[in-house]
Amino acid sequence: MLGLRTTWQAREYILAMKKYSGIKTMQIIGEIRYADAKSKGVGNHSTSNEDILRELIFKILH
Repeated sequence: MLGLRTTWQAREYILAMKKYSGIKTMQIIGEIRYADAKSKGVGNHSTSNEDILRELIFKILH
């Protein structure tokens, strides 16, 4: 159904499902899209890509 070919992939998928709810996953995707836009200069003229990445990682982990 998910196209997982090995048990390792299935284990990783199950671990991720336990850690991140569907809502949290959608929030993370939104943050990735926002960071992508900022890295392309949308609404951002002075923040470095390094700072954008740090902010994204923080938001994903917290």
